[in-house]
Amino acid sequence: MNDLMTKSFLSYVELKKQAMKDLEAGPDLEMGQLDLADERNLSQFFEAVASIKNDMQEISNLLLDLQQLNEETKSTHSAKILRGLRDRINSDMVTVLRKAKIIKTKLELLDQSNLVNRSISAAYREGSPIDRTRMSVTNGLRVKLRDMMNDFHSLREKIVKEHKEGLKRRYYNATGEEPSEELIEKMVLGGWQVGIFEGKVDLAMENRERHEALKDIQRSLTELHQVFLDMAVLVETQGEKINDIEENVANAEHYVSAGTKELIQAKNMKRRRKWAFWIGVVVLVFVLICLIAILT
Repeated sequence: MNDLMTKSFLSYVELKKQAMKDLEAGPDLEMGQLDLADERNLSQFFEAVASIKNDMQEISNLLLDLQQLNEETKSTHSAKILRGLRDRINSDMVTVLRKAKIIKTKLELLDQSNLVNRSISAAYREGSPIDRTRMSVTNGLRVKLRDMMNDFHSLREKIVKEHKEGLKRRYYNATGEEPSEELIEKMVLGGWQVGIFEGKVDLAMENRERHEALKDIQRSLTELHQVFLDMAVLVETQGEKINDIEENVANAEHYVSAGTKELIQAKNMKRRRKWAFWIGVVVLVFVLICLIAILT
C-alpha cells in the first residue's frame, strides 16, 4: 500500500512539475501543504492532462511528417509519385483531425471536471490555490493548442506559396513568358485545366495532381483550424479571469496588511491617550493640593 501511494505521489509530482515548467508561470503549491485528498485530487487531474499532452505530441509528430512530405513533393515531377505522396498526406491529415477531435472532447471533460471540483469542498472553491492551478494548467494546454494551430496555418501558407511558385516556373518553362499574378490566381483556382498545358500530357498530369493535393490539404487544414479554434478560443477570457482572481487575492492581502497596520496604530494611540489621561489626573490632583495649601 505504501509503495502504491509513493508511486501515485511521484507521478503527481512529475506531472505537476512538467505542467508548471510548460506554463513557465503559475501558482506554486508547496508539496508539504497538500494532504492526501489534495494529492489524489490533483494526481487524477494531471493524469488527464498527461493523456491530452500525449495526443498533442502525436499531432506534433504528424506535423513534422507532413512538412517532410511537402518537401518530397517539390523534388519530383512524376504524377504517380505525387499521387502516392498525396495519399500519405491525406492519411496523415485524417489522423490529425481524429486526434484533434479526441483532444477537444478530453478538454471539454477537463473543463467539466474543473467546475465539478469546485463543489467538492470549500478548499477547492473558485479562486482557491488548487482551482487556480487546475485552471492555469488547462488554459496552458489551450495556449499550446493555439501555437500548434499557428504551426499548421504556417504550413498551409507555405504550401500555397510554393504551389504558386511552382506554377510560375512550369508556365515559364512552357511559354518562355512570366505569368501575371491574375493568371497565377486563375491557375490556382482552375488547377491543371489551363490551355497552356494542353498537349503536354506529363506536365498536365503533374499539375493536376499538385492541384488536387492542394485542394485536399486546404480543405483538411480548414476543418482542423476550426477544431483548434473551438478549443483555443476561450483561453483569452479564461486567462483574464485567472489574472483577475490573482489580482483580487493580491489586493485582499494588501488591504488586510493595511488594516492590520491601522489597528496597531489605533491601539498605540489608545494607549498614549490612556497615559495622557492619567498624567492629566495626577497634574490636576497636584494643582488642587497646591491651591488648598495656599488657601489654608
